[in-house]
Amino acid sequence: LNFLSSRMSSATIMGRLPVDVVAEGITERKLAALHQVDTLNLMLYTILMIMTVLTIWIFKHRRLRFVHETGLTLIYGLIVGLIIKLCTNGNSSGAITADVQLWNTTANVDSPPDFLRLSVPYYDGISKENQSILLRYKFDSNVNVFKEGLLEEKATFDSEIFFNILLPPIIFNAGYSLKKGHFFRNIGSILMYAVCGTSLSVVVVGLVMYGFTSLVRLPFSLSETFLFGAVISATDPITVLAIFNDLKVDSDLFALVFGESALNDAVAIVLSQTIERHSPSPGSEALLFDGRALLNSFGHFFGVFFGSMGIGSLVGCLASLFMKFTKISQYPLLEATLFILMSYLSFLISEAAHMTGIVSVLFCGICQAHYTFNNLSSDSKMRTKQFFEVLTFLSENFIFTYIGVSLFTSQAHLFNIWFILGAFIAIFIGRLIMIYPLTAILNVGRRPPIPMKHQHMLFFAGLRGAMAFALAIRNTSSPQMRIIYSTTSLIVIFTVLFNGGLTVQIIEWLKIRCGDQSSPELDQVCLLGYSLF
Repeated sequence: LNFLSSRMSSATIMGRLPVDVVAEGITERKLAALHQVDTLNLMLYTILMIMTVLTIWIFKHRRLRFVHETGLTLIYGLIVGLIIKLCTNGNSSGAITADVQLWNTTANVDSPPDFLRLSVPYYDGISKENQSILLRYKFDSNVNVFKEGLLEEKATFDSEIFFNILLPPIIFNAGYSLKKGHFFRNIGSILMYAVCGTSLSVVVVGLVMYGFTSLVRLPFSLSETFLFGAVISATDPITVLAIFNDLKVDSDLFALVFGESALNDAVAIVLSQTIERHSPSPGSEALLFDGRALLNSFGHFFGVFFGSMGIGSLVGCLASLFMKFTKISQYPLLEATLFILMSYLSFLISEAAHMTGIVSVLFCGICQAHYTFNNLSSDSKMRTKQFFEVLTFLSENFIFTYIGVSLFTSQAHLFNIWFILGAFIAIFIGRLIMIYPLTAILNVGRRPPIPMKHQHMLFFAGLRGAMAFALAIRNTSSPQMRIIYSTTSLIVIFTVLFNGGLTVQIIEWLKIRCGDQSSPELDQVCLLGYSLF
């Protein structure tokens, strides 16, 4: 455990100074060293982001499309992660490790302590009795393989940063930048893919992986393979959508890919939480779901999903009413600031209520775009749109940079070639069963039907990205979860580089219509007369 390891300079335990002076010196030197490493770490990521932006500009200027910006970000992250790995290999940064054990062996400690009082012996050379310096160490996380490379360790972040800081603006912007006309015209198909399709994918991937791991004798339970199915079913076709936008691909195809990915993230995170909550305890002989557990799981899923959706929609509507019936629009800076804070508040309220903040912030973004946006001043409309576009761009590229860096620096990685092979087979089968049979059902009542070339593109657009990685990194407490985390990272890297790099060629090969100049007024009207699907 990380809290059982302490680092301090070998020179701090010696000397003839009063104990409080020694303690102050230890603290100052340690804080200065940590500050320097933190600064170096942030500088490293900032330089990576600058390099990414400049390279993206060069690619756009030269009209190069063989690799997308997310692929470039991943490649830069992989290179820097490898450099950190090679430079810090075997380098302990001059630190020593003190192995600490609980002296009170009769105490019943069923979970790691939150704080650790560490008594360090100190002899001042004058008094006959030894003195001690009392230090406090805070619990951080489980450590699977302890390493002393400080830069390598600091290059990885707490998983909560992804869920609480980086993901909310990405998900909110997905709802806020929604093209309402195309989205609601295809709402039936989008819901079919996002809800039924994602659920079907989870089941298929979970069952295939359970059979495969049983065949190769890997110790995975059915609940763990189902959890992997929920994690890896979160799609993130940011690369494909960016190319769609540049080429002005058919608006209905764009809406289907975008809508499925937006709602799919919400469904995947609720499904993963439901499976974790209703999984049998370790060592239990119970099946994953008996009849009662199955009903409880369905109830939990729908309760959390619709509860989170209600919170996000309510906050969005309240923001709209406030903007409409007050004169805060006279102060655009305050108006835009309030808009941003209330949007983030929907995420925090949902998390505090034991719901899912990602779902809330998505539907808050949809409501803000549909209602609040029309009540904003022209300055605030421009500011909020640009703010979330920039924030989303930075967050997404930081996450993909981190995925590349962490592949070499994360202590939680545990690779298993058989599980990786089975995972690629499982997600291929899951995506296949998700797209083609469901589309056949949709086409029975949909006018016009989804053409086969669009179905092929939907199948190809199932990239994995930020959400799948964030779900996987959140729990690495067991060898099975470490394997899931490592496999998810590899799948994200492969699909972003391979699928993203071939998107333009696939569009040309399928002869998908480009240059769609749909009327912008389409998003502002209620589309009547179209099929529900």
